[in-house]
Amino acid sequence: LSAMRRFIKIKDYEELVMSEQNLAESYADQNNFRQAEKYFAQALKSAQKAKMDFIEAEITASLGNLANFRGRYSKALRYLETARRQFETLNIPHRSIIAQLEIADIYFELNLSDEAYEIYRTVTEKLKKYKMQGEEARARANLGKIAVTKNEFSVAQNELKRSAKLYVLENNSSGAADVKLSEANLEFLLGNFKEALKIIGEAEKLLKNSQNVRLKLQVNFLHGEILQNLKRYKKSESILSETYQSSIKHEQLNLAQICLNSLGNLALQKGEINKAEKYFKSSVKMIENLRSPLPAEEFRMAFLADKLAPFENLAKIYLDQNKIEKAFIFTEKARAKTLSENLQTIKKEPFESNLQNTKLTNNLKDLREELNWFYSILNRANEDEIENLQTEIKRLEKKIADVMRQIESTKTIENISKSDERFTLKTLQKQIGEGKVLIEFVKFEDTFSAFAISNKKIKYFPGLADESEIIALLEGLQFQFGALRYGAKNLDKFADELKKRADVYLQKLYEKLLAPLKDFIKDRNIVIVPVSSLHYVPFQALFDGEKYVIENKEVVFSPSATVWKTLNEKPTKKLKNALLMGFADESIPLVNKEIKALKNIFTHTKSFVGKDANFSNYTKHAENFDVLHLACHGQFRPDNPLFSSLHLADGFVTVRDICSQTLNAELVTLSACETGLNKIFAGDEILGLARGFLTAGVSSLVLSLWTVNDEATTDLMNTFYIELQRSNRISASLRKAQKEFIKKGSHPYFWSPFVIIGR
Repeated sequence: LSAMRRFIKIKDYEELVMSEQNLAESYADQNNFRQAEKYFAQALKSAQKAKMDFIEAEITASLGNLANFRGRYSKALRYLETARRQFETLNIPHRSIIAQLEIADIYFELNLSDEAYEIYRTVTEKLKKYKMQGEEARARANLGKIAVTKNEFSVAQNELKRSAKLYVLENNSSGAADVKLSEANLEFLLGNFKEALKIIGEAEKLLKNSQNVRLKLQVNFLHGEILQNLKRYKKSESILSETYQSSIKHEQLNLAQICLNSLGNLALQKGEINKAEKYFKSSVKMIENLRSPLPAEEFRMAFLADKLAPFENLAKIYLDQNKIEKAFIFTEKARAKTLSENLQTIKKEPFESNLQNTKLTNNLKDLREELNWFYSILNRANEDEIENLQTEIKRLEKKIADVMRQIESTKTIENISKSDERFTLKTLQKQIGEGKVLIEFVKFEDTFSAFAISNKKIKYFPGLADESEIIALLEGLQFQFGALRYGAKNLDKFADELKKRADVYLQKLYEKLLAPLKDFIKDRNIVIVPVSSLHYVPFQALFDGEKYVIENKEVVFSPSATVWKTLNEKPTKKLKNALLMGFADESIPLVNKEIKALKNIFTHTKSFVGKDANFSNYTKHAENFDVLHLACHGQFRPDNPLFSSLHLADGFVTVRDICSQTLNAELVTLSACETGLNKIFAGDEILGLARGFLTAGVSSLVLSLWTVNDEATTDLMNTFYIELQRSNRISASLRKAQKEFIKKGSHPYFWSPFVIIGR
């Protein structure tokens, strides 16, 4: 402080920067984070003023580490990504590598384990090359921790051993304790609680004289968890309570919310329900506060993935108390949360200068063009070339994902938490109105139950079916549909028998999932909010023994009640014009016929087929139409859902491409095969083409759940759009088109793959 004042007096700005930086580090070492942040920020301004580029990058990295330590992940990512780019520009590779390591630490904290794993694997060899033992030990320790979460226990043990050796060479007792913590956690996950207790004791001894507050708290928490599993409840509660208080004091808010959930579970085991409720509510509030500033949906979604327990615990408490409304609200709070926020989020300008983001954006554009070239030649490649092409494609997809993550890391958002505040049962019921019911399915311990909501009532239907039963029925149904997939014309004489067999499965699914709710639903239209494997149930085709559901009512789907409500609050627009694109091949030869027929239905259209149905025509025109009809192959990528795609003449339109545009379409129809498939991420976040279009601004989607029949699709789409031009609602128009097939006695395979997601 004395030196700082003197340097101000003599106007020696370079030495002033060093004083402010060292002062900030001194406060950080004393765990006085507010003062540390104040002087780091002051030093950053001074460094910028003095044009000390390297010191500016160092201070930016320090601010990132400080923010990470305090659980302020959004700030941490912005600072560290900015520092990484600065070190890269200054050609200081070892500091750039350390920034990468610190970014990986945040990814790990946010549950982006695969992304963190890749960075750790990359940087460990670089750190070894630069003889940075301490950082290499840390990277290997974290590699081991992630390997534990991936059940790669031998990899975990190997990396932890290598890390421990490096920490011994560094004479770093805190690092050694961190490895012990990981080893104890591994034994804990394997159910070896006594061995875990022994190892955690060794970690505590190593930390006895350490100033590493964060690590001490993590060790204490695991100690409490181990004791809870050994049924030593009194001691466990004491340790967890103390860890919670210390976590709050030292701004370790993520650990604090984990402690709250653990204390809630402990209270439940002791029968202290009110106490448990308070703990879980506090945990939920803390999770939402930590999560809301995160800049990218990928970060917000991953962060919540392992933090759903307090939401579910509260829902169970309220169901036991017959407080159905409260149980529903807390179920909904964690349901497709990131998607619902995307529909309402305002994006702000990047954190740092646009210059660096422009460079990344140009890099992204070049990578995307290169990827599209590989996509286009994949379609015409021979068998010998395919494997190499797919390797290149995956390499480029990974690069694109990395660059997008870097760009997103420097952005901020606002209004992210207000969607929850506006959502109440009353506002939902008002939107539902008299003619509909909303059915939101839930899954507790692999058993499906459902909330059923009308404009006046809410009712809970417990224990409808086990997930294993539903999966078995879906597999049986798909087997029946499979018989028609590759030769429907040759099976005409068996058509009635095949239809009866499919109806058996559709009836069994109806009896499990909708029959118990029949008296509540009555003759009203249905909004289905599925969960887990129920996303693949064709509810519109379920059979009550006499009729299919779609014969009596309209059916639409939504990822959550909040998403459905948000989409229905948007102003509706007349469907005046349509963009029609079709790319045919030997398996869907009638696409051009489909586009030609639809062209005559709409007054104003722009259509592209064959080689003109290409990537540039899609991106150029998609934003300008009320209806987008895309008749081409779709590919769902379970390995990388955000690169699920629609296949056009010169390449693929991926989910990432779709999200990058703002679409004004009221309706998008994807009449291709399996365009409705999604990966169901934690919290029932859907990852697939549907997410892309909803995020881009579309209100309603018509998609297919399985491979469609080309001829049947052409006829169904023709009827659907004719009905739509008669001013019918989208759901009413699709229902009319599907009923036309039913009247003709068609097998459900031909008409039931198409579903509506949205309003």
